[in-house]
Amino acid sequence: EENRITSVSVESYEENLFLNEDLKQMLESSKDSAKLEAMKRIVGMIARGKNASELFPAVVKNVASKSIEIKKLVYVYLMRYAEEQQDLALLSISTFQRALKDHNQLIRASALRVLSSIRVPIIVPIMMLAIKEASADLSPYVRKNAAHAIQKLYSLDPEQKEMLIEVIEKLLKDKSTLVAGSVVMAFEEVCPDRIDLIHKNYRKLCNLLIDVEEWGQVVIVHMLTRYARTQFVSPCKEDDALEEYSEKNFYESVEQQDNDPKVNKSYSMEPDHRLLIRNTKPLLQSRNAAVVMAVAQLYWHVAPNSEAGIVAKSLV
Repeated sequence: EENRITSVSVESYEENLFLNEDLKQMLESSKDSAKLEAMKRIVGMIARGKNASELFPAVVKNVASKSIEIKKLVYVYLMRYAEEQQDLALLSISTFQRALKDHNQLIRASALRVLSSIRVPIIVPIMMLAIKEASADLSPYVRKNAAHAIQKLYSLDPEQKEMLIEVIEKLLKDKSTLVAGSVVMAFEEVCPDRIDLIHKNYRKLCNLLIDVEEWGQVVIVHMLTRYARTQFVSPCKEDDALEEYSEKNFYESVEQQDNDPKVNKSYSMEPDHRLLIRNTKPLLQSRNAAVVMAVAQLYWHVAPNSEAGIVAKSLV
């Protein structure tokens, strides 16, 4: 049995070796059709969980291909292996920089993603410049990837924090729903204590929330929950205080109540607080359980007791 397993392993290794050699020859072909077919097979290997790192030198040579289809697949491969093969990826860094100016938004975004995956301190200035330029790109998809790159650069070099905060502040003003979730994620990673950056964009984030992709909604709702708990009066405490006061006044005379300025006092929720409660309510119908849980937590912490009951149906 052991010999049979060893035999199968050797055969599998030899088969992969021959396959890799064939793919290398196809990648070095002068025909784009052969290169495209090779890249499709390689990406297919990655999708099936097979290791294709040995092909990195052959693949990276095609990063400057004039074929958009080949270039897209090359970037898919590089995004997977650039962090493992940093030395070889560095050799093509000038090509990635040129790709940041490509007319195709997918190529620009992919180039930025590959560049931010090369975790070598020497290219930090290049990454910083690329992120700044991408944050002003006309394509919201590229700006979204700029927000993702912020987190990678911050983990590589925390000393870039102040410059990254400037980019975050700029992207928080972005009106695209594609960008909102990503930039809030960057905000939570880099400068969660800078609540002042949220003040100016609070209403916009509340209004965009319903159209943001699901995982972006989760991030934004968690951030807005934290924001509301620090910026608004707790409606739960007000409800409890008023209930206690009502019980006390039940036994007082009409004259005593008329002379007490607190008797007619009722809790009035701030418009911005009400905006958050109102705009997160539809998310309780989300098909994503994480979104529903995030809104449930928000209602638990910042919604009046009288309104918290609507969460129960969504959790059942």
